[in-house]
Amino acid sequence: KLFFDGSKCQQGGGASFVMIPPWGTLISVAHKLNFECTNNMAEYESLVLGLQNAINLGARHIDIFGDSELI
Repeated sequence: KLFFDGSKCQQGGGASFVMIPPWGTLISVAHKLNFECTNNMAEYESLVLGLQNAINLGARHIDIFGDSELI
């Protein structure tokens, strides 16, 4: 399972995700975005970062959850 969320504020943006692989060890990652972005861009960045990490861990099937109405 992959849960993602991104946010934007006046001081910048952030991208985070939580993965729960089949073996059950929770993986939680948060990144500060060092570029100007919209909230939707931060959401996309969160999803991309989470997917990249899942692929690096050998994931083949992923259930993805987020609160973005765009994605």
